[in-house]
Amino acid sequence: MDQQTFKPSVGRPHSTPLTDESVGSGSSGKRTRDEGDNSSPTSVGVGDERVARAEGIKKAKSRLKGKAPSSEAFKELETFNTRLQLFGDSMNVSNEAQMKRLEIQERKEARKQQKIELEQHRIHWEQLARLE
Repeated sequence: MDQQTFKPSVGRPHSTPLTDESVGSGSSGKRTRDEGDNSSPTSVGVGDERVARAEGIKKAKSRLKGKAPSSEAFKELETFNTRLQLFGDSMNVSNEAQMKRLEIQERKEARKQQKIELEQHRIHWEQLARLE
């Protein structure tokens, strides 16, 4: 009987009483998640099934009043998406204009090269004509 004197515990009561020889876990009595538990705080386990947690009072009221932050976030996202698409379109137009400029520049260079070749042929013909 003297081995089973009970000690008062602080925190959450244990299912087995503490004795003089037993050593407590040292925890503060708060619940912690197991490492293997992948449940989110917004789901509640019922057997093997996960059920979504009910909407909170503040969230429900803000949704009913039309002050839901998610709708504002979606509007901002849509405007950002529109701006991004317009920016992409303007970049495409700019790239197309740059490509056209490059093509024109290449044509000018090709014409200059042809003129140089024609001038060289003309000089050769003049030299041949002098030799005859």
